[in-house]
Amino acid sequence: MDNRNTIYFSEAQAAYRKFLKSSRGMLGLNFKKQENLKSFTKIQKEENAYNSVNLGIKEIPLDKIVGSVEKYSYFDKNFVPKNDIVKQRWINIYVGYMMDSMLPPVILYKIKDDYYVYDGNHRVSVAKFLNFASIEAEVEEFLPTKDTKDKVIYQEHMFFEKETGIEEIILSEPIKYRYLREEIESYTALLSKRRNRDFNLREGAEKWYKEVFLPIKGLLEENNIAKSQKKNISDIFMFLLDHKYYLSKNEGKNKGYLYSTIDFINLVKTNENRNLHDMCQIETQEAIEKYRKLAALDEELIDFGFKQRKEKEESLKEEISAYFSEALEKLPVRYSEYLAGIESAKDIFAGYILEYIEILNKGKNLEILNIQREEQESSEKIENCDFHSENRILVLNYILEIFLPITEILIWINEENIFSPEEYESLQREFFYLLRLKKILQGEGKSSKYENLMAKNIRIAVETKNRDMLYGVEKILVKEKEKEFIRNLENAEKFYSLLQKYGEIKRYETYTDFFIMLDNYGEKRFMNSLEKDLEEFYSFDEIVNEYKTQAILHMENNTILKNNYENNLQENYEYGFIDFFIMKNLGEI
Repeated sequence: MDNRNTIYFSEAQAAYRKFLKSSRGMLGLNFKKQENLKSFTKIQKEENAYNSVNLGIKEIPLDKIVGSVEKYSYFDKNFVPKNDIVKQRWINIYVGYMMDSMLPPVILYKIKDDYYVYDGNHRVSVAKFLNFASIEAEVEEFLPTKDTKDKVIYQEHMFFEKETGIEEIILSEPIKYRYLREEIESYTALLSKRRNRDFNLREGAEKWYKEVFLPIKGLLEENNIAKSQKKNISDIFMFLLDHKYYLSKNEGKNKGYLYSTIDFINLVKTNENRNLHDMCQIETQEAIEKYRKLAALDEELIDFGFKQRKEKEESLKEEISAYFSEALEKLPVRYSEYLAGIESAKDIFAGYILEYIEILNKGKNLEILNIQREEQESSEKIENCDFHSENRILVLNYILEIFLPITEILIWINEENIFSPEEYESLQREFFYLLRLKKILQGEGKSSKYENLMAKNIRIAVETKNRDMLYGVEKILVKEKEKEFIRNLENAEKFYSLLQKYGEIKRYETYTDFFIMLDNYGEKRFMNSLEKDLEEFYSFDEIVNEYKTQAILHMENNTILKNNYENNLQENYEYGFIDFFIMKNLGEI
């Protein structure tokens, strides 16, 4: 965390304490009666105000905001926090104002001349403390009516069902049906554009229900979100859509259904329990399939050049597969005999080879892989992406560097002499991991060859026919690097205490960065700085939540997206919290 952030954070803490004292008596003692904000639900019921109209974005005087929809008990009538439940969020919002962050408009509900906060209670509270005269808000005005709430909800549901054909979604607020209809309309329009055909609202709604609502509902249920929030799943879904809207608005791009869902679940879990391991669970096969569906849908909807890129990718795969098969025929008989039964599996090697090329050319502007996804550039880039001689050489390199060594190992240990695609892929992940570390390992004077690093394990595996001995190069390298790092510390107790508090380091690169920092700072300064920075890092709920989301969605070898149901996914996260801290500070995230 830089000095400016630290200063703002300290200032925010002081501001919070000052604001609390303003509502109390001398010496900060709570002698004053803290009158609550008004409850929107209560006023709504009194006024029979269940029909509404959207007024758009307006500048609303702060003295007109008199209540809240849900958090009226968290603040007094002046929006001064009544307890420390809101403290961290309040401080984070204050820092955001100080850093001129683009905070989204709050959402206000209006009845007569009064306004009630639906979303943005903390922003209003901080604005009150800073003596702002007004605040930007999206306003929904509720009009008094003689109709009962239940009757209005029923009418809205029947109208929604008639238009969309969706019967199962039951919402607790009439206005939410309008928001949901707008969501389905947007989805239908985007889907029509991406698939080059016009879907009417009912057709779009059917696809939206199957492709969006049901997968998200499944992930929410898998994580018991409705139960923990004591709300029905449809209302929870609407909160998630709000979350997606503001995530996308803050970053200026569509964050997608999958990212928003995982982040929302992690947000709820972080608010309930700050434990770093208490994160979104995607462990059952059903949940994994829902994850995949949402990932594929997001790719289609967000990626402007999706269709063209996929078509070109498939064409490239066909050419690679054909050339790969041609090359295999020239191998010695012992290989061709062993590979005789893999004809049906040859197509998967095209994907492997593309991944291999991507690793080799990470960070480079390689035609075959780094096609720009902006719509206006897609066609031109794809036209120029040919399977030329350079890529033929890369296919041959893949065979020599990856395919043959793995096949040799499998021949050694496979008594049945039958090619196993599953074992091959598992070993390939080991090779690819080393390939990603190749430059680092070579710079440290170490071999990046799997056979050398794992020679002992391979020998034991061959002698005992124990396949398990072939896997785990990543853990071995990290543990060896940890031992090497500890040997360079005069006092390792503090470092081990950090590991105990924040979890294991799972990236080899993190230890490499630690060595550089240790050399630059010296042990005492390095350890003190690391401890202090990690503590500050951990104090921000948003950062903890981001870690959980990134840990799930950005695994280097994403087992969720691959056919690997057997492994415990919690053990396959690409990095731990300390890894995340280093990567974020170095700008890698």
